[in-house]
Amino acid sequence: MHGGERARAESRTRATVRAHIRDSLGRREICVIDISTRGMLATAARPPARGEFVELTIGMNKLAGQVVWASERRFGVTLRERVSVSAVAEGGKRKIELQRSLGVARRRNGSIGALLGNPQLLGRVGQLASFAVLAGAAGWVIIGYTGDSFAPVQKAVAAMK
Repeated sequence: MHGGERARAESRTRATVRAHIRDSLGRREICVIDISTRGMLATAARPPARGEFVELTIGMNKLAGQVVWASERRFGVTLRERVSVSAVAEGGKRKIELQRSLGVARRRNGSIGALLGNPQLLGRVGQLASFAVLAGAAGWVIIGYTGDSFAPVQKAVAAMK
């Protein structure tokens, strides 16, 4: 590393992706040239100011972020959510945001919010609940069916007492 440079938290991927930004100057086109799961480097004729919150539109996706540095034509944005680098590089034709871990979702939204925000987990909980209901119903049917067949035994036991 050279003087003043810090080690990057993760690798970057070069790309050329057309996108739009919305900031205090309005909405305009930008070009994303460097991507990681937590941020991106972009160019614009008038970059947003450092510290400004921005909305990026890449393909069909909208992302929120904050400008962490800006120069004459380039700027860096840290993103609120992690993104799929390959989906961004493809121009946002598919979903860009990566699924949050359950622990992060629970801290942000509480347990119920985390459950409702994770369709896969919600489906698994639904399957477990369905299984529990079916097992309970099967047990009730079995007890009802076998309970009647033990009636003579129960009468004999009562008579012996």
